[in-house]
Amino acid sequence: MAVIEAIETVYLETAVTSVEFSSLGSYEHLQLRTNLATDSTHASGVHRDSFYLFFNTSVATTNGDYSVHGMKGEGTSETVSKDTSYNYIYTEFTAGTIKGISYFGACVLDILDYRNGAKNTTTMALEGATGTGTGTSETGVGFHSGLWDNVAAVTKLLLTPQIGTNFRRGSEFTLYGIQE
Repeated sequence: MAVIEAIETVYLETAVTSVEFSSLGSYEHLQLRTNLATDSTHASGVHRDSFYLFFNTSVATTNGDYSVHGMKGEGTSETVSKDTSYNYIYTEFTAGTIKGISYFGACVLDILDYRNGAKNTTTMALEGATGTGTGTSETGVGFHSGLWDNVAAVTKLLLTPQIGTNFRRGSEFTLYGIQE
């Protein structure tokens, strides 16, 4: 039977530019659960944002050693994507914006076998958010898998907003350890 334990919860009392987890413990897998919004004023008609995930750094990198595959649905359309040589793992539909003060997005992201220094680290995420409009284009859900093309064990997680500058007050990030 798997055991899941909360490692750390970060609840934002003020806006911040990034959230970092540096005490990951010695579990088999990690799970990050978020409920968040950013200060993005993006006005394309779809008022959602998301976060970037970096491993083993306290600053955004330009290494190009991440890849992401995704499936998403928004409104009445669906999209499949693959991105290689990225500088981060990204998720979609994980954050609300300043446009919808009462709307926050949610994500559950698994980081699999993160301590194994003999293989690349993989992730999988389920996410969803809704915007402030009445149209179906305001709602989005997705599934994304990520790869860090590096065999180093993961010792630190860094999250930054994708479009916005800051994660908004009231955003919550909880990191769990899973032992099987």
